[in-house]
Amino acid sequence: MKESFLHYIWELQYFVKKDLLTNQQEQVEILNPGTLNTDAGPDFLNAKIRIGEIEWIGNVEVHKQSSDWFMHHHQHDQSYSNVILHVVYKHDKEIYFPDGTIVPTIELQSRIAQDLILKYSKLVNSPERVPCSYRLPAMNNLIKLSAKENALLKRLQRKSAEVETLLKRNKNDWEETIYQLLAKNFGFKVNSDTFLRLSKALPYKILSRHRQNLFQLEALLFGQSGLLDEGHEDQYPGSLMKEYEFLSHKYSLRDDKLEKFEWKFLRTRPANFPSLRIAEFAAIINKNPSLFSSAIGLENARDIYSWFSIQTSAYWSKHYVFDKEVEEGTRTLGSASIENIAINTIVPLLVCYSKEKNEEAYLEKAISILESLPAEDNKITHLLNRHGMEITSGFDSQAAIELYNNYCRKKNCLNCAIGNYIVKMPA
Repeated sequence: MKESFLHYIWELQYFVKKDLLTNQQEQVEILNPGTLNTDAGPDFLNAKIRIGEIEWIGNVEVHKQSSDWFMHHHQHDQSYSNVILHVVYKHDKEIYFPDGTIVPTIELQSRIAQDLILKYSKLVNSPERVPCSYRLPAMNNLIKLSAKENALLKRLQRKSAEVETLLKRNKNDWEETIYQLLAKNFGFKVNSDTFLRLSKALPYKILSRHRQNLFQLEALLFGQSGLLDEGHEDQYPGSLMKEYEFLSHKYSLRDDKLEKFEWKFLRTRPANFPSLRIAEFAAIINKNPSLFSSAIGLENARDIYSWFSIQTSAYWSKHYVFDKEVEEGTRTLGSASIENIAINTIVPLLVCYSKEKNEEAYLEKAISILESLPAEDNKITHLLNRHGMEITSGFDSQAAIELYNNYCRKKNCLNCAIGNYIVKMPA
């Protein structure tokens, strides 16, 4: 028995309410169970309960057993002084308010249907990575869609909050915010933090002054990254270093410069080397007069691929790193890389902008972009696809990642439409 299950039981009132009595044998009528509180304090707020002849409005606290009140030290917390009802699975101890009056308590142990408990237990005690896998293939598609929509909304809200944090740090400068967000995602997992530090050490307002000159953009980015610090054999990095020395003095950049050792090259494919990613990042800035205005104007996958269609400087057609020439080829972002960056940059930006401006159109645009992009190819999408969760678009794969990480792995089945359906439907 977990408290989360009791929260579920209380919120949906899935228990027998006939002849419901408190520990003091007073009749209880639940007029409103209250609203689940996800912050500190009592579990349900603003409930309306009639106890005996008196109608109370206040909060409800839920525990596995009454004595948990003391285990959780509620007797020392003033926020629990407005609890009007204590709901427990097992009543094992009388609880008193500081003034000596008894906290009204009801016990649910004999009032919850056993099949409800058994179905819940089967889910949360399942050894499977996807607890509902035994029912998922035959599950109604509308239930699956509901689960995906709810999970995706949670994911978008969380990612939007991360953008909002950056925006506040940048004093509501949207251009600087998308620049930093884009930089972070150009580093993918391995170099994301280092790329973000680079963007903070080299503000966009400086780069934008040189936007039309790809050579100067590379000089600033490579110089500030620390990747030009050691001597190079090729003429090109030497030229970049000379340009950086001039520009870094002009903008007083050297104090914030990164070190080469901060970048990770080991166990990274050449196409994902930070040196090549920085060159591609410079090309993106060179191509777009305004990162922000062009980004929020994107509508679908075709626009996304076009936005990320870039041409690096000629040097990088024969190099992945400085001084080591390889066979000549076109250095462009692959479709999988474009989709990854778009999902983690453009989509959260649109969601955050929608919230900030209170314009639903930008949220709808973000969802439309996800629906138009192909599904991500990873272990999670393979796993859920194998178990009967159809995953064909970016919308589906983002929802699948959220479902697995924050519902399946945590056995948070009751907050998932699929788990909720399994528990409450007849066997």
